[in-house]
Amino acid sequence: MAGFDKDEFWTKILSMYPAAKENNYILKLDEDQVRELKELYVRLYIPIEKLEHYDEKKVMKKLMETIVSIYKLDKEPMSNEGDIVHLVNSVNYDGKNLYLHFARISPVKLRRFEIGKSQMQIAEKMGYTVSAIKNCEEPYSDLLRQPETLVHKLAKALECNVEDIMG
Repeated sequence: MAGFDKDEFWTKILSMYPAAKENNYILKLDEDQVRELKELYVRLYIPIEKLEHYDEKKVMKKLMETIVSIYKLDKEPMSNEGDIVHLVNSVNYDGKNLYLHFARISPVKLRRFEIGKSQMQIAEKMGYTVSAIKNCEEPYSDLLRQPETLVHKLAKALECNVEDIMG
């Protein structure tokens, strides 16, 4: 999949991240959740005139491929630098349940994605450099080792409480 332009699907998968994090980054979707996700997928990706060409197995295969291929290009508007961030590393389906194996994303980066801001926008709001934000977004970054002032400004810029980004 070249890029990812279906924000509604990205948002849906992103909304599942906190639950997956609580379960070692694995989320089991039951039949109702699978049906809901499949309906969203069909609405966004399969033109109604071509729907008759898709049986249940083919729709599930395409859905799983799409989930794994979801990425967000985390690129600063003023440069060519940036990262490709994948949400889900793998997907398994046992005929009833769908198992999503999420990538580890720092709470800081996750919150920034949720509010739709770039690293540059957060840095400017805080009065810090982009590299300071990048350091805080590392998957295993320990915000307890950062200056308290930076952490409080970061939480304010991310429109959340300090506890929300401490991981």
